[in-house]
Order: sequence, then structure tokens, then C-alpha cells
Amino acid sequence: MTAARVCLQWTVVVFNVLTLIIGGLAVAAAVYEYLYFSEGSVGHIDKWLQLGVAGALILSALIGCTGASVASIKVLVLYIILLLVMICAHIWKLAHYSESKQLAATEVYVIATWMQELERPGAMNQMQQEYECCGDKRFTDYTSLGLKVPKSCFHTEDGLHALYPYTEGCMVAVKRVYLQIYRYEKWVHCGLMAYEILGIVLAITLCCQLTNKTRRYNY
Repeated sequence: MTAARVCLQWTVVVFNVLTLIIGGLAVAAAVYEYLYFSEGSVGHIDKWLQLGVAGALILSALIGCTGASVASIKVLVLYIILLLVMICAHIWKLAHYSESKQLAATEVYVIATWMQELERPGAMNQMQQEYECCGDKRFTDYTSLGLKVPKSCFHTEDGLHALYPYTEGCMVAVKRVYLQIYRYEKWVHCGLMAYEILGIVLAITLCCQLTNKTRRYNY
């Protein structure tokens, strides 16, 4: 029984070391996506929430490693509670999952940026360069208003830009990218839920082993 308990303790430690790595990668991904999304967009704001979840994952890994290393039932119970809270957060996020709302929010964001472009030329530059698009619907949004198509609408390489602007409008391009990331995040939440449930099972099993050990000593 002692060998089984020690083996289980090391299993929980290794599991949480892996969790620590996953949490670190989640932080890196959140920072990368934070920079990828344009400032003020819905996705840009959601990255702060993702950073919070990644931070909680790292914290749970540290608590789980500590609880398994020192064989503390109280610390392991705290670890289980934290994982349950995170699972509830994933469930809440999935319950509010709505591609139509995401697309509607993205549409509002692109339109707002285009309106700013009409008032203050250059507001669309970052979006057009990043997503290789031009205008709201297409580059004729500029020409139809008698405006010059900006350089950000042209593919540039070694200081030279293409003869013709991007044919795709930013509305379509930004919606496509944001929706892909939104769908990816849905599956990440599902995967993390399954992973955290496994962590709870391991922690409960170890708690049972430690409880049995305490009972034998008391006897």
C-alpha cells in the first residue's frame, strides 16, 4: 500500500508539472492573441479573462504539487476546490458561447473603425495591414467616396507595394479570423475541463490513500 501511495503521489506531482507547462503555454498564447487582436475589439478584452484562467491553472499546479509532495489532505482539498471553480468557469463560458453574438460584435467593431477612418484617415491602417484587407466591404469603399486608397491596402515587400489593393474587405477578413479563434477557444475549454476532471480524480484517490494511512496509524 505504501508503494502504491508513493507512486500515486509522484503521479499527481508529474501531472501538475505538466499542468504548470500547459498554464505557461496558455499565458504565452493569451499574450500572443492579445497582440494579434486589434485594440478595443471584443477578442482583445477577452484575452484578459484568458490570462486569468491561465494564472489560475498555474496556481492550481503549484498547490497540487505542494499537496502531493507533503502528503497534505488539506492542501489537496484546496486543490480540488480550485479545480472545481475552474470547471465552473469553463461551463459558464461554454454556456454563453454564441458565434452569432461574436460575429455581431466583430461587425460593430469593424464598422466603428471604418467610421473613424472617414473622420480621421489612417484609423483603418493597422487592421488593413494585419488582415490584408481593404475598406469595409472592399477597396471601392474609398474610391466611391472620392478618397485615395491608402498604402495599407497594398501588399508591401522590401519597400515596394503591389499595383492592386487587397480585394477582400475587412468585414469579411476580420470576421473569419475572429471566428476561427473563437471556435478554437471553445475546444480548448472542453479539453481543459476534461484535464481538470482527471486532476480531481487523481487528487481524490490520493486523499483516500492518505486517509487510510492515517486510520491505520490511529488503529
